[in-house]
Amino acid sequence: MATAALSAHSFARSVTSALAQPRGHPSQLQQASADHDHDEPATMDDLMLALATLDTEIQSTKAQVYKKLLANYSAFSESFEYSVELKDKIDELLTQADNMTAQTTDPEASDGQAHTTTGLRQTVMSALVNHHEISYKVQESNAILGGLDHLSRIEDILTQYENCMDAGKILQAGHCIQQASRTLAQPPSAGVASARITRSLTEQCSQMTEAIDQMLDELVAGAVHTEIHDTGSAYNFALSLAYTIDVPALALPRQRAGSTPGSIRWHELIRALSMLDVARDKLRPLQRCLIRDLLQPLIQSHDSAILNVDFSGDYAAAQQSSIVLSTKPGQAQGQPEDLFSNVRKVFEFIYRGIFLHGYSSSEFNSEDDSSDTEILTHFIGRNIAKESCAMISKHYLSKIVPTDIEGLRGFGSIATAAIQFEDDLIAMGFLTEADKELRDFVESIEIHYTNHKRDTLLKAGRAVIMNDDFRTIQVKDLDKDDDLEKDQGGWGRISDPETALKDSSISVKSKTLVDMVLSTLNGAGSLSEAASPHLYQATRSLIDLYRALMPVHHARTLTNVPALAILFYNDCMYIARELEKIPARMEDGIPGMDDVQYEDVIPALKTLARKWLGIQVQKQREELMESIAEAEGFYDCSAEGNYAACERSMKQVVLVFKHLGKAWRPTLSPTTFYSILGRLLDDVVKRVIKELENLTDISERESHKLAALCGLLFECEDQFDLAGPLVETTMGDDYNDEDPIHYFVPSWEKFQQLTDLLELSFAEIMTRFRAGQLHMFSELELSHLVCALFADTPLRQRNLEEIEHGHPMPLPRGPK
Repeated sequence: MATAALSAHSFARSVTSALAQPRGHPSQLQQASADHDHDEPATMDDLMLALATLDTEIQSTKAQVYKKLLANYSAFSESFEYSVELKDKIDELLTQADNMTAQTTDPEASDGQAHTTTGLRQTVMSALVNHHEISYKVQESNAILGGLDHLSRIEDILTQYENCMDAGKILQAGHCIQQASRTLAQPPSAGVASARITRSLTEQCSQMTEAIDQMLDELVAGAVHTEIHDTGSAYNFALSLAYTIDVPALALPRQRAGSTPGSIRWHELIRALSMLDVARDKLRPLQRCLIRDLLQPLIQSHDSAILNVDFSGDYAAAQQSSIVLSTKPGQAQGQPEDLFSNVRKVFEFIYRGIFLHGYSSSEFNSEDDSSDTEILTHFIGRNIAKESCAMISKHYLSKIVPTDIEGLRGFGSIATAAIQFEDDLIAMGFLTEADKELRDFVESIEIHYTNHKRDTLLKAGRAVIMNDDFRTIQVKDLDKDDDLEKDQGGWGRISDPETALKDSSISVKSKTLVDMVLSTLNGAGSLSEAASPHLYQATRSLIDLYRALMPVHHARTLTNVPALAILFYNDCMYIARELEKIPARMEDGIPGMDDVQYEDVIPALKTLARKWLGIQVQKQREELMESIAEAEGFYDCSAEGNYAACERSMKQVVLVFKHLGKAWRPTLSPTTFYSILGRLLDDVVKRVIKELENLTDISERESHKLAALCGLLFECEDQFDLAGPLVETTMGDDYNDEDPIHYFVPSWEKFQQLTDLLELSFAEIMTRFRAGQLHMFSELELSHLVCALFADTPLRQRNLEEIEHGHPMPLPRGPK
């Protein structure tokens, strides 16, 4: 197969293609090399032909390039010429900038000539200085013109003020004063503010403000007229309000002679007061007058008050309005509910006749601000309303708080009237929704009732406690109709001997106090859970008051009068007993309390009773001991003088016992009576026994005298004659028909034996000793008595030895 000829373009493309191929994998290169090994090698002729072809192509390309250059030569020449021209202009501009810089920075000419030339900078600086001077003069002129304009405006305002004052136009004059004050407070410059004329105008404005303030005082005083006549037996008050008020002529700094101010209407005056913010101060006398001279007498004497109001409601046509109050204490004119109606009339008069509610006027009720009615109602009327509600609470509602349940049920109409009255004041704007003094009072009427009941209870209880009436009443008479006493187990109490008062007496005052407690608790059952516990606490306070006052107010009586001290003991025990019954009497409790208990009060009452009983018993014990002390130890009573003293002493003891028995027996319960008297007698006989045992040498005569003296005390024994049944009941099966005095006076048997020992022979004494009948004496006591009664003999020595060996067993007292 013949080798094809390779053109220059084909060769170039093949070379370019070979160079452009990326390097592949060695296996691919090997494959390519293998493929190339199969091509035939190029000859010299082929190479020469390729070179010739390549040269021809290069020449052709050059020719084409020259052709393009020749075709665009004209445009290139124009661009070159333009660039040269542009370079020249730039050089010219740079030259001009250099010249201008030289002229600005160098005041001398650049050619070095001997003449002086002003530079551009100096020219500009001179121009700026001239401009600043001219601007300052302009500003100064403007300030002068502004100050003159400012002062001119003030002058015009003051002139307008004078014209308004001359015409009696107080409202417009007030506007002028406000405007002048605002203008003076905003001067256009500090120079104007410190100028003399400004100070003069400010002082003149202040004088005019004082003048209008004085005029407002006179106008208010000229509008409101009051008359009061109080004779003590009758009260009359009249208030009239003139709606057209003559404006007084005042001496003003710039006032023209012969000015006639004329008159002003009430609404214009109020507008002026509100605008100048002096309504509260200027109308304060009217406010005090309404509270002190009208509302207070009306509320305090509401039951005899007559109120007349004269106001047609047409302010524009009316010349005045008035309100008149007349009261005559003691002469009722109406029902209690009329109070709210009358007070409401007063506030309606204030609202419409004074504050002009409903009157429409652009000057009076500004659209931009709150109306003058609202302002006056809030700042002045609210004080009047709050004061009135406080007075109604204090002088009316608090005084008609019911004192019983029926009255509490009937309080509804008054509560409704009070709430409606307060709602009316809120509707008129005198009060806010937060002001609910009357509503809170009537809605808490049960609490007020309990407080009033407590105060009434304590006041009545105090009067009962403080009085000196100690009349008595038998407890058994009180218990006849008491079902709980008929069946003592029915009220579940543990029997306390101290409160077993059936056969005793109490004072009427203790019964009265118990009745007051029960009545109060019964009334609490009809109240709410919030109120009823207050009455329970009131009964506790009553008992606390009794415990506090009785021992203090009646201290001297209770100390010096034994019967009344014992009566006080009974009273305390009786009140304690009745308080113990209350849970059984009120099994269902009271509202708010599951159980009505006096667990802490009852022990306090019993402690107080025991304390004063102890005081009285101790006082009587001391008196008895003093009487025994007058016997001077019964020493040498065989002497007539000594015996008489000892006899007086013993008789005094007997007299005291009989007096106590007479005073205490009708008062105390048998158990308490015998117990107290027994303790006193036991102390007496112990003292006598001790005194006799202390004697060391008793003669036969003296022994008989001592026995006679001891015999005097046996007269006290009859105080216990009637105690047998009580002892038998108390001892039960242990009772053996013994003398009841032995039960209450443990030392009585010993005293009896001692009295016998003073009369017995030595043999009889030893017989009783051997029979065990002297067991109440100790061996030492018997030995001492034997030595005192009998001379020292061998018989006495043998008997003493027998005694020292101890008592034989006492003989039994017989069958029970």
